[in-house]
Formats: sequence, structure tokens, C-alpha cells
Amino acid sequence: KLSGDGLIIVVATISADDGSQVADPEVILRGVPEGDDGRGSSLVAELKEVVADTLFEAAEDEIGEISMIQQDLHEDVAEHTWKRMKRRPLVLPVVVEV
Repeated sequence: KLSGDGLIIVVATISADDGSQVADPEVILRGVPEGDDGRGSSLVAELKEVVADTLFEAAEDEIGEISMIQQDLHEDVAEHTWKRMKRRPLVLPVVVEV
């Protein structure tokens, strides 16, 4: 799976108090083509927006369980990647509370 579709690591930092996003998410691609799609946005920038939206929704819904947030991130990033590239890379979300 890794050699065929690659790996996406998402590192998100949230507040332990209210679950809001504290820092910009970090998206690391390995074996996933990142190329520009002609509209001026790269896959990394798009995925950062997806992560920010997911974290915002989790904070609004008062989801405080890290495993639930990681599952939501995994699903949203995988869905966006499939729609954009027709690939299913391994998605590894890491959520850090501060």
C-alpha cells in the first residue's frame, strides 16, 4: 500500500481546554505526488484547509476525545485525497493537546 499510494501524516495541535486549533496543521507527504493542479493550489495547502475545517467542526461539536478527532481527520483527508487523485494513501493523523 505504501509503495503504491504513499503516506500522508497530519499533525494537528489543539487546545486541551476547548479543542480549538492552536497552530497551523502540518501535512507531510511521502510517496504521494504533490503537483500543482493548475488552479494555483497544491495538495498540501488543500489538505491543510481540510484539517482546519475538521478541527473547527470538532471544536464546535465539543468533541474532546483524541481518538474521535483522529478518526474524523483520517476520514476527511482520505476522502479529499480520493476525490482529487483517485488514490488511497495511508493516512496517519496525530493530534497533540497543549
